[in-house]
Amino acid sequence: MGITGEYYMEKGNLEDILAGHVQEATLDIDKTWSLIAGMFPDVPLVPVQEQYKVDSKVTEYGSFYLPAGEVAQIALQIPGLRQPERVDERIDFEKWTRIHNMDLDSLDEQELILLAFPMRDDETYEELVDGYLLPHLQSLFDLFEEAARQQSGLVFNIV
Repeated sequence: MGITGEYYMEKGNLEDILAGHVQEATLDIDKTWSLIAGMFPDVPLVPVQEQYKVDSKVTEYGSFYLPAGEVAQIALQIPGLRQPERVDERIDFEKWTRIHNMDLDSLDEQELILLAFPMRDDETYEELVDGYLLPHLQSLFDLFEEAARQQSGLVFNIV
């Protein structure tokens, strides 16, 4: 069992989400959250940075909040980020396969996040990237665009 990432669309119900009163996540990106966080350290699609952290009764691993204004700013970047060549340049499959064998003291914060992804030695690029990561990434792009249209914030929970 791995640590998964769930998004909740927030529009005036932040306290309910953080208290666990909202039952179903808007989007579950499973374990890809750590890969996506590593791919986009400059764009908080997965807002695991300290400035977004909020107190929550839902998870011991962390809850993070992006207000509607920040979601809208990120959504403006989505068309450029969606371009296949832009996505491809952010994928570091070789690093992902090596990271579990590296010395923990030599890893930076972004690399440590990648350790949350349980990658098997025999996984192929096609299985991991094409069959697993990209569908979740496209769903995440869709979520940001929809949340911006609805002028909603997003809560990200690591569960």
